[in-house]
Amino acid sequence: MNILLGFPKRYDDSTPATGDGWLENYSRALATTNSGGITILHGGYGTGKTRMAWEVARAHKSKRPSISIGGVGWSTTTKPRPMIYTTAMNLFTAIKSTYSALSEKAEKNVIADYCEAALLVIDEVQVRGETKFEDDKLTSIIDARYAADMPTVLISNYSWEKLASTLSPAVIDRIEENGAKLAFSWESFRRKQ
Repeated sequence: MNILLGFPKRYDDSTPATGDGWLENYSRALATTNSGGITILHGGYGTGKTRMAWEVARAHKSKRPSISIGGVGWSTTTKPRPMIYTTAMNLFTAIKSTYSALSEKAEKNVIADYCEAALLVIDEVQVRGETKFEDDKLTSIIDARYAADMPTVLISNYSWEKLASTLSPAVIDRIEENGAKLAFSWESFRRKQ
């Protein structure tokens, strides 16, 4: 069973998602994450992007489900790698919180948590200052995950073209190589209710 950290609790008791477009995107997203790629879920509000990330995290088959946490001699202790969900704003807030003298973690440890997750989902990736600091940190985390063949899901309410204009060329290049750009172009599920 996958360990899900940070994912919205509202999906825990939800009914199965339906719709041909949604199910097709889900199949492609799961295949891309299972192969270690970068998945982009983009489109309007309420179209099921975050729900899909949750479904993918539940079903994801990690290539490396555990991580070594040390040991003595031949014995090594391991722990399961979690599937982590965060928003872009919370990711940068977590990093910046390490700059306080009262912080219990160093910046490199917080970044390592995101880099070493079995699956990392960054929601609302368009909600950021697009400062050099944020762009560099986001690119660094995605690059580290790409190099380690660990999947990443980026979620945005922007169109692909608009989102691409906010990401570094390195991230775009990695998405083009091993990723999937999945459009959620249907009506909001929230408005239907």
